[in-house]
Amino acid sequence: CKAPDVSIASVALQHGLNTNLVSKWIRLIDAKPGSDRSPLPNKPAFIALSCSAPLDPTPTDMLKVQITLPHSKAEIGLKWQTSEIPALAELLKALAT
Repeated sequence: CKAPDVSIASVALQHGLNTNLVSKWIRLIDAKPGSDRSPLPNKPAFIALSCSAPLDPTPTDMLKVQITLPHSKAEIGLKWQTSEIPALAELLKALAT
């Protein structure tokens, strides 16, 4: 309804709505503080973002996962390299059974 060269009546009829009711809804929305009657843009604006690569990338084999599992009166701690995650999954599956 807010687009240029579009009538409220045509939009209401396209959607099977009463024109007076749609006009009332628009008035109610416009009465709210901060409402804007400007038409909505046809396309979202493009915003160019600049990004840079990390200065010192960490090799994948240096990344570790640390898990602490409570067990009775103690805790079990596991440190695992991310490159070996499938093996960690197998271990956790075995511990759970």
